[in-house]
Amino acid sequence: MTDSRKNVRPEIYQFGLGNFKITNILDGYFHREDMHPFTATNASASEIEAVAEEHLLPYPKLEHNFVPTLIETPDALIAFDPGFGKRAPGPTAGWYNQLLEKTGYSPDEVTHVVISHGHPDHIANLITDGAPTFKHAEIIISRTEYEFWSGNAAIPDFRGPTRQMFQEIVVPLADRCRFIEPDASIIDGLTALNAFGHSAGHMAFHVESDGKELMILSDTIAHYAVSLANLEWQFSMDDNPEMAVESRKRIVGMAAASKAPIIAFHMPFPSVGYIEQSGNSYRWTPATYQLNL
Repeated sequence: MTDSRKNVRPEIYQFGLGNFKITNILDGYFHREDMHPFTATNASASEIEAVAEEHLLPYPKLEHNFVPTLIETPDALIAFDPGFGKRAPGPTAGWYNQLLEKTGYSPDEVTHVVISHGHPDHIANLITDGAPTFKHAEIIISRTEYEFWSGNAAIPDFRGPTRQMFQEIVVPLADRCRFIEPDASIIDGLTALNAFGHSAGHMAFHVESDGKELMILSDTIAHYAVSLANLEWQFSMDDNPEMAVESRKRIVGMAAASKAPIIAFHMPFPSVGYIEQSGNSYRWTPATYQLNL
């Protein structure tokens, strides 16, 4: 095999949930060699290496996926966190718009864009070549999140570019935004959940159709093994680490108790699985054929 040949990997995954159709799209991935401290700043390198060994992972390497979700209902087409778009920082990400065409959907058909939080991998694709990517869509975002990034609250230096991007991309679309609070109903069957901490107004979501449930955790968990091994461990990209830990405990507990399928933006594609409690920690179990039955 020559270096010019690319490995083939799945990029689109679809399943039914009651009367809804769920689509996950691989916007891309980054390869990193800093599992510690990237996945947990307040754990030791040896602790993270032990988790990697338990899961047969090649410490310190990791693959960080970016996986937006679409939900088609009888009356709406909802895009969650539509990725980097043309602002992807490298060739291994920013695939969303091209892959969306392969699903049979068009950006013009999207009725709602739900933004879990304002970090670049979730908002950058709202604008393409100076125009809204989703021309007819209402944008839903937490009021807390919008006010934080559009304002002048103190932020770490490394988040300066995030605020700049938010003010360049999201603020000009404010007249198309619906600002919501936790527990708000976005449409029938879709409810926002308070998952504050990863970002000021970061949200997760509960989905229900015809008695079937799904939870979308957004960035509540960042790595399928490390984030669930110890919920006290703090992800390096959490803006408020202590608050993020409290949200993680609550949301992960809900997810495990529900036994519902889970989607989380950075889980290995197709990013659908189940969260199980295992002693004092939790474990990610990828979905197999459950959602096909």
